[in-house]
Amino acid sequence: MKQTMMPRLPARAGLFLALACFCLPLTAGTDQWVHWRGPTQKGTAEAENLPEKWSQKGENLLWHAPYGSRMAPLVMNGHVYIINLAGEGETAQERVMALDLNTGEVVWEYRFNVFLTDIVAHRVGNAVLAGDPTSGYIYAQGVQGLFYCFNKDGKVVWQHSLTEQFGRISGYGGRVHSPFIVDDLVIIGVMNSSWGPHARPNHRFLALDKKTGETLWWSTTSAQPLDTTYSVPFVTNLDGRKVFFTGMADGSAQALDAYTGEMVWNYRFANRGINVSPVYADGIVYIAHSEENIGTPQMGRLLALDARMSGDASDQKPKWDIMGLADGYASPILTDDFLVVADNSANLYALDPKTGKQLWHLNYGTAARGSGVYADGKIYIGEMNGAYHIIQADKNGAKHLHEEVFRQQDGSPIEIFASPAVVQNRVILPTIQDIYCIGNKAKIGEAKAVAEAIPPRKRKASGKAASIRIMPAETWLAPGEKQAFRVAAFDAKGVPMGMVEAELSAKGLPGKLDGKTFVAGETTNTRGGTITAKYGDLTHQARLRVFPKLPYHEDFEDLKAEVPPAGWITSKTKSMVIEQDGGKVLKKLADRPAPPFARMRNYIMPPLPAGYTIQADVKGEAKRKRFVPDMGLINSRYFMVLMGTVRKRVVRLVTWDPMPRLQVDVPFAWEAEKWYTMKMSYDIVDGKGLVRGKVWERGTEEPKDWTIEMTDPVPNEGGSPGLYGYSVAITAKSPGTPVYYDNVVVEMNK
Repeated sequence: MKQTMMPRLPARAGLFLALACFCLPLTAGTDQWVHWRGPTQKGTAEAENLPEKWSQKGENLLWHAPYGSRMAPLVMNGHVYIINLAGEGETAQERVMALDLNTGEVVWEYRFNVFLTDIVAHRVGNAVLAGDPTSGYIYAQGVQGLFYCFNKDGKVVWQHSLTEQFGRISGYGGRVHSPFIVDDLVIIGVMNSSWGPHARPNHRFLALDKKTGETLWWSTTSAQPLDTTYSVPFVTNLDGRKVFFTGMADGSAQALDAYTGEMVWNYRFANRGINVSPVYADGIVYIAHSEENIGTPQMGRLLALDARMSGDASDQKPKWDIMGLADGYASPILTDDFLVVADNSANLYALDPKTGKQLWHLNYGTAARGSGVYADGKIYIGEMNGAYHIIQADKNGAKHLHEEVFRQQDGSPIEIFASPAVVQNRVILPTIQDIYCIGNKAKIGEAKAVAEAIPPRKRKASGKAASIRIMPAETWLAPGEKQAFRVAAFDAKGVPMGMVEAELSAKGLPGKLDGKTFVAGETTNTRGGTITAKYGDLTHQARLRVFPKLPYHEDFEDLKAEVPPAGWITSKTKSMVIEQDGGKVLKKLADRPAPPFARMRNYIMPPLPAGYTIQADVKGEAKRKRFVPDMGLINSRYFMVLMGTVRKRVVRLVTWDPMPRLQVDVPFAWEAEKWYTMKMSYDIVDGKGLVRGKVWERGTEEPKDWTIEMTDPVPNEGGSPGLYGYSVAITAKSPGTPVYYDNVVVEMNK
């Protein structure tokens, strides 16, 4: 419900096709570092007089700041931008920071809570930032799924909660996709499972208007995902078409049209997801992995693929192919003369880009995670076990020049996962604990603030329309609210042709179309449907949900059985409405043993501001008496759970469960096979979050006192109401412990 939800989608956004352009490089020389692999996206930079050695004690050290990062920094607006973990214990949060490029002093920082994720504290800040030099905006995705657009002063321009709004999935390992800029778009990859056709888990891409955050297109091109991944796409112009190349969660490399999300080609070559970012030049895409290959027991592979393939090209022979080269984390460096890859054991291999012939090999350590950067004839690269290396290199050979080691007081390594940035003849080197800026002090001046991009070159569309897109691609309304839709056409090369007058129709939604505007009608149930645009023989659909106004009561009696409630963020592999005892309830299924299916976080509607209550009846079934599920409610990104997987039965309030940042347990001897009513309320009082819960046997009088309470010193601003369940004792041959829900109520606090 737009008028009460947080964050809001814009009522009217700028047109992403206003510039039908094919941009020149994003930066002028090395003035800025707005892509994590630099202005070429290949891990290279133009620079002079870069140091061959340096010291943490002062030699060639321009500044040092005590703020670490797992990711490569960005440099723009005269600032160095990083994302990291801030605080500890109850005040632990994620943070985006801007440091002064000349001094390393903090210019601004923005902190935000972590929640609704299995990612642990030491992997917070695990997606690289993206910068837009035309606006000075910075884009960040946190591990909890908050997707921010900041202006250069650190103010939030717009935000989305990818988890609650679109069903983004994250795993323990912290693999989170990073945003990237294509002209007027900011595009983000997500592993997600939401509603309708998107309920099926998949690796998808979502394009948004970079200035407003309006959803412009969804792309679903992968097969069944095998892992969470973090490959960052490479964007280029290919024969007059703007495309991006990327590694996918289904073990394939793909090329997609950047303006429409349509797949250009697919090349499946691995039995696990691809994490390494590809590089590209002269019609060849280079991509690697270190896991299982298709059709051979050998682990790891480096491929050179024809960038002009089409469709499913998995049977096409690569340009060249090195089986067994295990580069699973560090992305390649591609210069005009040679390609450099780092395998997982920190061996550098230089190869001829045209033939794959090895030119030289050099070992620089024991474990590679961060990617290297080549500038001024030198490679700057980190080693996970706490060292940065400087290596002189060209196509004829390599020489190790310097190693700078980082240790804790107890002698353990200060780990390095990040990649360097090279800008204005400086090298910026992050560890997980600190960040260093080095340069030749005798030959370097004051850094400049550069924020203007090279103007784009316009390109005219040709021929007739080959595809259309309806915008916004996904949104939601409350009864009486309106949403205007627009339709854009594209030629066969994906070049925008402008807006067109298409015929619109609505399906599965309460309300009516008034011209190009949909007006939501009254409803007592959540409804999910589509708005279809038809232009000649071309069609395209936008996704729309309509939510009842609060108070919202769902007893499931009017809903179709054997499917989940329409528009709820869940899938039929996790929950469905069933007939039980002469009525209908929602069942959390327990027939798939994989952890993503054993646990359910079911979001009933997009985020609401703090100040509401959720209530529901819940029942858990036991298996062989001793195996009992967990079950409960979600309110504003906090959980209230009847715990069955602990030794003594308790009711628990918790946020950021893997840590946990906050957790309160109260003994409560609940029983399986018995219905209980749970009630969870949340308010912000005197700047602190007050979380309260009650539990009582269904059909008995509600207790006057709260069963459990928790105070949060860094409160969540709000979030989606939802249902939680965790089933145990699931095997391939035998279902585990299901959970049942009924009489769900969401209402504002009085």
